[in-house]
Amino acid sequence: MTGLPSLLSGLRALLCVSLATGALPARAALSGSLETRFQSDSYFDPGNYLEQWLTLDYRRRDEGVTWGLLGNWGASSDESWMNLHRLFVEKPFFENSLSAKAGRFERIDAAGFYTLDGLEARWQVDSGMRWSIFIGKPGRAGQYVIPHRDEDVNRPDSKYLAGLNLSRALALGGFEQARLSLGACYHFSGVDTMKLDGGFSGNWLPGGDRPPVALNASLVLDTRDGFIESFDVQASLPLDGKSQLWLRGRRYDPPDRSATFADRFYRYYARGWQTVLEAGYRQQMDVPITWGGSLRGIAREQGVEGAGLDLSLDWQLDQGSLLQGRADWLGGDDEHTGGLYLGYQRPLNSRLLLAVNGALRDERSHLDGSRSVMAGEVRLDWMWTRDLHLSGMLELARSRGRPEDYDQLRFGLRLIYQLPARGAEDYR
Repeated sequence: MTGLPSLLSGLRALLCVSLATGALPARAALSGSLETRFQSDSYFDPGNYLEQWLTLDYRRRDEGVTWGLLGNWGASSDESWMNLHRLFVEKPFFENSLSAKAGRFERIDAAGFYTLDGLEARWQVDSGMRWSIFIGKPGRAGQYVIPHRDEDVNRPDSKYLAGLNLSRALALGGFEQARLSLGACYHFSGVDTMKLDGGFSGNWLPGGDRPPVALNASLVLDTRDGFIESFDVQASLPLDGKSQLWLRGRRYDPPDRSATFADRFYRYYARGWQTVLEAGYRQQMDVPITWGGSLRGIAREQGVEGAGLDLSLDWQLDQGSLLQGRADWLGGDDEHTGGLYLGYQRPLNSRLLLAVNGALRDERSHLDGSRSVMAGEVRLDWMWTRDLHLSGMLELARSRGRPEDYDQLRFGLRLIYQLPARGAEDYR
């Protein structure tokens, strides 16, 4: 995704855009944004970098043609890079029942979240059935988690893949809004395998005055090894208008580089594949407070596993302020882990938002020993004008108790400028 071909392709696209914006067709619209990102991180070497991002979206409503572009340029103290994450054109046919897309674009399916250099066709058979087929070369879709420039991370193992997806509304007795999705993705020229995925969503109607039960399920099967790679099954039963019981079972692999403070230091702190079974309760009070709790069992490839408890609290304060609290404990034979997360958001005025977050984590393991982690974050988001947004972040973290202990200081700035929309409609 990097290198001279991407650079030349991006420059050609920018040149075409510059020429096209002078005179757009009457039924066309062009919008986009420029974003500058700076980050300093004491944990990495080099820890300072600067990136410039460009997003452009074009739509011609009379012909239905759309195209999109997303790219960035970045530099640190010892290297520079350029990535072209998205450059595609899409055209509908047969009164919008069929559409074709070509270029580089993002996909989410059994292979994960990735970019595809290739072709995709989508067919809307009727109001209840949709088909799609695709083929191409997969790449890393890592533009939302920065900085990371490793081409081999978060991408399918094969050099090429092809697949199809089907989504269909179902008329099932005792269900409403039921939908089934099925997919197959064949990986070749590398690690050859077929991955199958399926999903179901709908509301089960138990009858009488009892409320419907919301059901959602998804599964990914790797046929090479014949095992279930991931799954997520959920059932939610409202007891009345303000309380709810829920069950959930899932197997998943947390993202290697989480985007938010809560993900890094609380929600996805444990790494590697894990299977979680949960049963929980959620209650909304008459005052603007929602609280809940769950019992859970966790099996992990690495880290603490066993049975535990999770508690949550959301308190909507006056003037739009929000206080969030999370606490968990998980224990097994000769080991345990516990965590606490607190988050507070408050609008200082109509243009300025303050967020303060903190997290604590304590672990005891008979293999790895003990470790405690403390982290805090302060973030300010400022809407300077309708088109110009500025955000700043300061994060501190400390780990103690193991040889890989660290002290980390992160500072980041983001400046986003919404380009003046041209043409038929301002999509902002």
